[in-house]
Amino acid sequence: MITPIEIKVNLDGDVAGALHRLRCTDTAAAYRDIWFAEPVHPGPTGAPTLLSSRIVIRLRSGEEDDLTVKLRPCLSSQLTGRWAAPFTEPGIGYRIESDWSGERRMLSASAISSRSPGSLRAAVARGVDVTDTLNSAQRQFLVSCTPPGVAVDHLCAMGPVTSARWSGVAVGNLRADIERWTAAGLDLVELSLKVAPRQGDSPVDLHLRALEAQRALEAALRRLGLMIATGDTKTEQVLTALTAARRPG
Repeated sequence: MITPIEIKVNLDGDVAGALHRLRCTDTAAAYRDIWFAEPVHPGPTGAPTLLSSRIVIRLRSGEEDDLTVKLRPCLSSQLTGRWAAPFTEPGIGYRIESDWSGERRMLSASAISSRSPGSLRAAVARGVDVTDTLNSAQRQFLVSCTPPGVAVDHLCAMGPVTSARWSGVAVGNLRADIERWTAAGLDLVELSLKVAPRQGDSPVDLHLRALEAQRALEAALRRLGLMIATGDTKTEQVLTALTAARRPG
């Protein structure tokens, strides 16, 4: 199986200026609120517990709602049984892809369920245990593919993170999606684009096309005078900040 490759680039520096240079200010953004689930009682280290176990549970609410359970990074050997290959069926979409950010190469697997608009926002407002909002397939995914000893229960929703997204923005000769996250004193911008396998592609073919796209995207951003950030992903940064904000004092 050849998995799609999603290329991600985080920006550093003046966010408003970067969005202006990317001409995002010329078009309307799609807005959503995002929450991340972590145990009600943080672990002794103070680090995000699920994130430390390479699990991300994300709730998004806007014109459309969805709940995602993601393993990232994960190993192919973790993805057993029906989870070894992507599929779509009523109530669940399952995808496997490679995430590229700078020199980092990670395999990720996501089980995504669509929900009625506003339903997840309402669930968060009621203070429900996020564990109760997972559907049966997502529970099965966690049980089947997460390492033993990881307890995924008694979860609270941390956030919201305000998301503004622009789709298909021209960056050089490429089209990228641009997303801005604001929360917990952070203001982050990420560009992403996906390189999908073509019929007859070998893994090497896909890798080379993705590498070319990554280099072209980064070069186009530098020509615009934008600074490419290194270090943690936006999810890691936001989850760490939200977890720190929960600590007493």
